[in-house]
Amino acid sequence: MTLIKECDRKFHRKLITEEHLSIISEPGSIYFGHITPTSGSSKVIAAELIAYLSKKNVDLGGIKAVVCDRTVANTGNRGGIIRLLEVALDKPLQWFVCQLHANELPLRHLFEHLDGPTNGPKGFSGPIGKSLVDCEKLPVVKCTPINCVLPSGLNSDDLSTDQKYLFDLCTAVSVGVCPVGLSLRNPGLINYSRWLTTANRILRLYIATRCPSDELKTMVTFIVTVYAPAWFEIKNTASCKDGARHVHNTILKLRYLTDELKKVVDPVIQRNAFFTHPENLLLAMLTDEKSEIRELALRRIMKSRKQKRTSSVRSFCVPLINFEATSYIDMIDWQKTPITEPPIVMGIDDDTFLTMITEEDTPRLDFARYPCHTQSEERHIKLVTEASQEKRDGFIRARLESR
Repeated sequence: MTLIKECDRKFHRKLITEEHLSIISEPGSIYFGHITPTSGSSKVIAAELIAYLSKKNVDLGGIKAVVCDRTVANTGNRGGIIRLLEVALDKPLQWFVCQLHANELPLRHLFEHLDGPTNGPKGFSGPIGKSLVDCEKLPVVKCTPINCVLPSGLNSDDLSTDQKYLFDLCTAVSVGVCPVGLSLRNPGLINYSRWLTTANRILRLYIATRCPSDELKTMVTFIVTVYAPAWFEIKNTASCKDGARHVHNTILKLRYLTDELKKVVDPVIQRNAFFTHPENLLLAMLTDEKSEIRELALRRIMKSRKQKRTSSVRSFCVPLINFEATSYIDMIDWQKTPITEPPIVMGIDDDTFLTMITEEDTPRLDFARYPCHTQSEERHIKLVTEASQEKRDGFIRARLESR
């Protein structure tokens, strides 16, 4: 709220909607600051972001990567914010586009295919969607178990309440019995932009339905087989070096689907497979368990350095995926895909690479471990939204220091 002086010389309250862009320093997820752009256009945001960083005496030449969500405003390969930053800085940046956001999209499209489109930000048009509204009030029943394999070693302190609920409910579905305490917990509010809570409610509806429809069983099977395991794998191994492996693991999980449903979800995977770009695939290969894969990555980077350079910064485009690949390194056709070196390793010279190649066991290359998702950024965004306009920056820093 703000006070606006009207022509009658009285002050009246008026609600003003502002767009806030939080800036987080990575690696480490350290709050750096925020801007309130004068416009929501990518061009304005990119220009004001550079102006803010320059004002803070940031060495723009030292920026190597951008971690962000996958909105077109960010990732458009011609007019997106990352592309505009690359052009302004006259150099390529490493694209780390949030994999948790990408993981939600196949579920969303599958849901709409089976139950109909959403109806507003919190509503659904189909029978399953409409049943989600009060599903937590329904008594639980013994349901048919559906196998679910979740990763071990998760840090529960790093999981939100909604994420813990998803984990526990997947476990309940896998045995066909829901504990009383779990049945009384809140699955989270329905929100079109938060498919995690939608997944929670779909599972909650399933354990309260004696004779679930084929569509509901299909959704639940997808959640416990693909969506939830992939979510927790991304949370558990959140480094940029694991991004390509996460994409491939998701593709392998999806192969059980019928051809009809593959036609629904595969195009979604293709559009959002930013980590299959050679620059990100090579990061995974540089840290592979097999020495020969690490050596192959080094040689491909060195070969890319010898290619003739163009006067403009390369355009980042998601390559065509081979959905039948049995290894993550074969997800793209290396012969047909332009290979460019990862920007975050550009500071390492060829002599260092040659030394590594000549060793009997090619060592893993040490580079900064940027995250492959934006969960920490979302927490900072929440703080920015809560803070008042005048004291926002100080409020945020004080809250972060108290944690």
